[in-house]
Amino acid sequence: MSKTSSFIESVDLAIQGIISAFKSERNFKLDIFFAGIVILCGILLNLTRMELIILFFAITLVLFTELFNTAIEKLLDVVNDKFDPKIKFVKDVSAGAVLVTVIASVVIGYLVFYPHLDLPFRITLRTLRSIPYHLIVGGIILVIIAVVIIKSLAGDRFLRGGIVSGHSAVAFSLAVVIIYLSNSLVISILGIILALMVAQSRVEGKIHSLREVILGSFLGIIVMLTIFKLLLR
Repeated sequence: MSKTSSFIESVDLAIQGIISAFKSERNFKLDIFFAGIVILCGILLNLTRMELIILFFAITLVLFTELFNTAIEKLLDVVNDKFDPKIKFVKDVSAGAVLVTVIASVVIGYLVFYPHLDLPFRITLRTLRSIPYHLIVGGIILVIIAVVIIKSLAGDRFLRGGIVSGHSAVAFSLAVVIIYLSNSLVISILGIILALMVAQSRVEGKIHSLREVILGSFLGIIVMLTIFKLLLR
């Protein structure tokens, strides 16, 4: 076999490994999804070459550690598929490495994007300031009513389970309100993170599926943004 054929085969196997990880690992799918969003945002905001290089390096580091963590877990499962404190320690440390790189990449993303988003964010909120506060409360009530109607039509209970997540709908509608009221990009990001934590807790608690949480989140966002849109005419 020639060196060229050997090199091509090695590349093919490496690509197959990435594809296998993408098919079997949910976290790697999420990493790829968010990486795509970050790159798209970077292009739309016309980031400098150096800023794009920094983002690309951060994304590559996260994907590398995720793949490495997956490989270690699969190898340890082959070595011993029973509970072993030493194996658990290795898996935990490996997962910790992924967490460190994810946190670092989030900080890097914040530092890169903040200068490009802060001014447009403030200008947008300055426009939204014309909306009376009591209409925001009405918007949240409309979100709750919409959830009740949808669940009633589907024959679901309001507080537990159902075709849409009511908690996620309210959480993300409140996140939109926090963005409106705070006039701060940092506080707005924290509001979004809190809404994501609410949505994630519904999935972790096996109360809702990921699809139901996504539908509820979009319901809350769409209703609140529709109110803003109508009132700005």
